[in-house]
Amino acid sequence: MRMVPRIVCAVTATVSVAACADYDSATNLAPEGPPMIVQVRLTERYMPLNSTFFAERTVFAFGSHPMALDAEMHPVTSAKADANKIRVIVDELLVGNNLEEIACRGPVDSDAYSRVPRGATPDDIAKCSAAQDVLPATCKGEFAVCICQNAGGCLPDGAMEMVAMGEPVGVLDINQDGAADDTHLIAGAVGIRCGSIDVDIDPDTSYWNPSGNQQVPAQGGFDALGPALVVQPRAARGLPTNLECQLTFSPEVVDKQGETICAPADGDPKNGCAAGDVSAFSFTTVPLDFDLTGFGPGMTGVSRLDPIDLAANVPLDPATINGITLTPAPGGAVTVTLANLKELKVTIAGGLAASTEYTLTIPTTVHDTYGQGAPAAKVFTFTTGN
Repeated sequence: MRMVPRIVCAVTATVSVAACADYDSATNLAPEGPPMIVQVRLTERYMPLNSTFFAERTVFAFGSHPMALDAEMHPVTSAKADANKIRVIVDELLVGNNLEEIACRGPVDSDAYSRVPRGATPDDIAKCSAAQDVLPATCKGEFAVCICQNAGGCLPDGAMEMVAMGEPVGVLDINQDGAADDTHLIAGAVGIRCGSIDVDIDPDTSYWNPSGNQQVPAQGGFDALGPALVVQPRAARGLPTNLECQLTFSPEVVDKQGETICAPADGDPKNGCAAGDVSAFSFTTVPLDFDLTGFGPGMTGVSRLDPIDLAANVPLDPATINGITLTPAPGGAVTVTLANLKELKVTIAGGLAASTEYTLTIPTTVHDTYGQGAPAAKVFTFTTGN
């Protein structure tokens, strides 16, 4: 069964725009000049008016839209560092072959995905989606896909015999409709660099969507504007905290005329931009932060025996979580563990003293998965019960 409807578009977009999207008019796109980033949408952390609690909202961090409110369009200096999906909207179609690759029946090189040669047609994909025993006769030539690249051969899922180097492994096509069941983003095609750190991008949740325009549909709203590249960091890592970040693109990411992508000032194509220059857009992530989850700061009557639970706003490096202290020092050993990627559990052997005010300090040596610590130590005070 096919995973998501966009897969048909991802494959056919490499050969035929009409097979992927029905645009009202060619004027919805701007094929002249280099492809331009006109908007970027991402989630920011902000403090609502008259509130003491932070909230989150998805905004235009770059560019604008006539239907958006002023509060929804501004440079972002507090981007959410965890599970932030970044939607990069461009003004024309890009070559999908250089952005995504299709799933094969088994590893063909370092993974089980294969690039689609530019010029391939849906018929070429179908020929490489045939039954395993007829693949050598149907899946061949310059537009063949899912060809084994490993010197030791490749083993298709469920097969009993190895496929030799240079022979077809086959397109993953469980529903037998002649098209690939899945795609993912080509490694390095699109990235995010924060400071000097290249973010770990998830190729399976990131994708190229060649459909859409600047008309806001009833379903999806602003997050259906297109054409768009959706770029998402791996969930286990998120974004580095407290850093300025920019988008990066492989030189292979081009439009149909072979021009590389750029970002005009304010996302306005009238300002123009040099091919390959995306420096007009950047955003800054929130600092590493922590909250108590079992009780509030300054609370009295806190259990002496229960662990102290803390939540970080981004996945943590487990090698750095030691060093959290309690003052005054409890009689028993203090053990810090990660309950999951972001949840810290502080356990005190024998418990805490009764009716005592404690200070819990999380030092700056506790880091996110990119080695970024908080700007300052995080300090909580609380008082135990009897």
